Amino acid sequence: MACYPMSPRHSRMLLTAIQITRKMKDHDTANLVLGYAVATAAALSFSNAFLKHFEGSHTDSNGSEQDGRSSSLGSNKILDKQEKIKIKKLRETTKLSRARFSNSTSDTLTVAYALHFFELSTSPVEFCHENALHLKTMEEMSKLRRQLLQLVFNHHVHELEQGFSWTHGTVEDVEQAWRVLSSKRSTLLNVEDILGQAICAGWVDRVAKRIRGNSGPLEGDRKASAVRYQACMVKETVFLHRRSSLSNSAPEFLVYSELLHTKRPYMHGATSIKPEWLAKYGVSLCSFSTVEDRKPEYDPQTDQLYRWVIPTFGPHLWRLPAQSMPISSDEDRLKVCAKFPELIHSLKQRKRGVKDQKLKG
Repeated sequence: MACYPMSPRHSRMLLTAIQITRKMKDHDTANLVLGYAVATAAALSFSNAFLKHFEGSHTDSNGSEQDGRSSSLGSNKILDKQEKIKIKKLRETTKLSRARFSNSTSDTLTVAYALHFFELSTSPVEFCHENALHLKTMEEMSKLRRQLLQLVFNHHVHELEQGFSWTHGTVEDVEQAWRVLSSKRSTLLNVEDILGQAICAGWVDRVAKRIRGNSGPLEGDRKASAVRYQACMVKETVFLHRRSSLSNSAPEFLVYSELLHTKRPYMHGATSIKPEWLAKYGVSLCSFSTVEDRKPEYDPQTDQLYRWVIPTFGPHLWRLPAQSMPISSDEDRLKVCAKFPELIHSLKQRKRGVKDQKLKG
């Protein structure tokens, strides 16, 4: 990760995406993954590109009552009618823009998707105006995306020994895949899954688990409810923002890029993740207990024994689904074979079968 002059989080995200795609046979899909991984890293390096002039608009809805009190006291000025119309129009434009680019699995991929169309637009200024995006932020994000992609290929030779070199094509191949978005739903789902894992790897310490049941409104806040989460490294309850692309699905687990404190601590840059990814990319934050009554499994292709474990994650000891993990210690392998002697016979048979297949081949 030290080879990339960026934060360890962004480096790990990119390297994870590269590592996952190494065994992919479809070069076009692999190049699309890298294209979006680099765009996602760029998106995560900036504040939200969507305009925020209306973000306090939930207070505007009760503005008539407040303004009535303010005018009687003479302490505040009432916005003139044209300004109110301007704010309302901007609010509607931004809402439509978010919906147009929305990715239901990730706020970050939503921004990356907007960046994709920004770079394809014939008039970036007009595009940002029509979609309520910060022009300067989008320009800087696009510039960083190209720089990061060059970095991946500039370190191609050095990273070869570590297994992180790109083997699916050139910079031009990745740029072409990035600009020609696949229309196949299955391809997009596969790309989103890989990118979700990569984001999880980089931000695995910023995990939050949903708290079932809704919270009540805060004083002075007309919002009836908000989805609550328990964050891994934060003591206070955190909330999923109502403008998040994940607000409708409110997944069980997610990672976020930052917490913004307004009336509530809201998670921004949220991405839905699968619980099994936490044990894969956050091993240092997990503890494992062996499932004693479940028989271990043997993979003859890798000559590896796997046992079933139940991971618990983080300081709140979130219990994750049972999964198989390789038994690396020779001592532990012997203990397993002693406890399940029938495995020895199975190991011999399967090894013999693999050997026969190689001889026939």
